[in-house]
Amino acid sequence: MRRVRSFPDATRLPILDTITRATQNAIARARADAWLPVEYSIELCDTLVDVLGAERAVEFWRDLVYDSWVGGLLEPLTNTLHTPGAAAEDEPLERRNQGVLALAPAAWSISTRDCGEIVVVATDEAGSMRLEARDLPPMVRVSMGIQVLYAGAIKAMLAFSQLSTHVEIVSSGDTLAFALTSKAE
Repeated sequence: MRRVRSFPDATRLPILDTITRATQNAIARARADAWLPVEYSIELCDTLVDVLGAERAVEFWRDLVYDSWVGGLLEPLTNTLHTPGAAAEDEPLERRNQGVLALAPAAWSISTRDCGEIVVVATDEAGSMRLEARDLPPMVRVSMGIQVLYAGAIKAMLAFSQLSTHVEIVSSGDTLAFALTSKAE
């Protein structure tokens, strides 16, 4: 919400006019270490997609999650991104992908509670991987806003590997998955 409030009026006001006052108040009054009900996240995420459009909402989440990796909640996980003593660009593309994506389950467990799990799944296609969100509550799994949040978070994670990535949302039954095809920038 803090980032939303920093937007210019033309963007900020339609978002704030759409999010219920109850949700805005609950988020504003929560302590930094408090867990909030998922309904608040869904309302915020869905509103961002409705007002900004999916593409701009992905970029919003990419920037926000990236900031979490740089001096934020997720920064401690970045210490495991590269092989000690190796420059990032010297590591094979597949290893860089696997290294950063392997952090996704830990990042998810730090930022959620009782909300399923993230699993990294290897694919047969070179330069491709898949992240699966399993056992999500149904309201989370069907939310377009949450799907966009995931896509933005994945793009933020891969920015640390200096990779350009195409992220495709692939839903199958009870699993929400993201197919990732990457190439070095």
